[in-house]
Amino acid sequence: MLTSNRALYERAVKVIPAGVTRPFRFFEPYPFYARRAYGCRLVDVEGNEYVDYWMGHGALVLGHMPKCVVDAVKEQLDLGFHFGVCNEWEVKLAEEVCKLVPSVEMIRFNNSGTEANMHAIRLARAYTKRMKVGKFAGHFHGVLEPLYVAVNWPWDEPESAGIDPLATKNTVILPFNDLDTCSKIIKKEELACVFFEPVQGAACVPAEKEFIKGLREVCDQTGTLLIADEVITGFRLAPGGGQEVLGIKPDLTTFGKAIGGGEFPVGAVGGRKDIMELMDHTKHPKRSENVAQGGTYSGNPLVMRAGYAAMQEYKKKDVYNSMNNLGGRLKTGLQDILERIGIEGYVAGLGSMVKIHFLKEKAKNDDLQTLLSKVHKEREIKYFYHLVSNKILAMAPGKVHFFISYPHTREDIDNLITVTENFVKSIK
Repeated sequence: MLTSNRALYERAVKVIPAGVTRPFRFFEPYPFYARRAYGCRLVDVEGNEYVDYWMGHGALVLGHMPKCVVDAVKEQLDLGFHFGVCNEWEVKLAEEVCKLVPSVEMIRFNNSGTEANMHAIRLARAYTKRMKVGKFAGHFHGVLEPLYVAVNWPWDEPESAGIDPLATKNTVILPFNDLDTCSKIIKKEELACVFFEPVQGAACVPAEKEFIKGLREVCDQTGTLLIADEVITGFRLAPGGGQEVLGIKPDLTTFGKAIGGGEFPVGAVGGRKDIMELMDHTKHPKRSENVAQGGTYSGNPLVMRAGYAAMQEYKKKDVYNSMNNLGGRLKTGLQDILERIGIEGYVAGLGSMVKIHFLKEKAKNDDLQTLLSKVHKEREIKYFYHLVSNKILAMAPGKVHFFISYPHTREDIDNLITVTENFVKSIK
């Protein structure tokens, strides 16, 4: 029996703060509630169907309910899906990741990207014997306190109530794609590590190749570990992730989302053997010298098997050729609209990650701070609702960006371009 989105929301606000489990899932006057999904489509409880570019926060590289993952999960359900002890699929998935991502020699699985980054910090500090951690302004690495700073503009405003200021005293903020300034700060501060996103998630601004090459060099010079947060970009931009596209080899990499096939909670940290072996309690039996890692559901056989099945698809060139070609078509189409109609904005992106930035004034370049500080927020919000009214879902109100996945078609992209052109004409 069908219910309504409004009825569910009215029930939700009585038992869930704001009625949603993450703030950006809320939109006026109330969110819609998904009932089922397939390919690149979502269907809500009222039977409305949307073309989905939210795609599970970018996790669903192969789309909703890919057959390879569904078949693997069905088989595992009959065998068991939470053992609490070791299982063969964690070994098989670890082997696949080490083959596909050259920088990863060893890996440990956990349950979220935030967990993965927490373990990465601990590994870096244990390895370097340093405490300070570098992260870029505008980059998001989960809600872990040492990294949950300077995510949104303005950088100096706290990202949340309740954060212990002592937890962030060893966090050093760096300017993205500014090699000269970064180098000076890194040489001065004696950092344990520097975290970076190959492509900044919500703004879809990629690291410049020369910048990331220089960052690798200065980290080597100063004994600083370079950590790639590939929670979003891992297995989305290429089989080897954003680091493959950028031509960079980090010391550690954190994963989430797509490493488990996109359908389940998952995270992982992997990298150089000499660093990862600090988690080996058989080699470091003294607890003060061993990097602790836990998690009841870490290496869950259902998730590991789903991830292994997805890896077999990620290895196929057609997956990324298709997604990246569609991403290029969308990026070109959106930029053409802005220039032809005369609306201030900039289209950022790399591969299957694309964002149209509506700006209050002309931006001279694709500098991340410029794009975030000059955003035309009201226009972004109106654009989101325009898309929803045309049965297109993008992530998210106020920060509209698109994740293209394997099931998307050229027709889907062309329709999105047309709907966007109608919106831009209406605001002109």
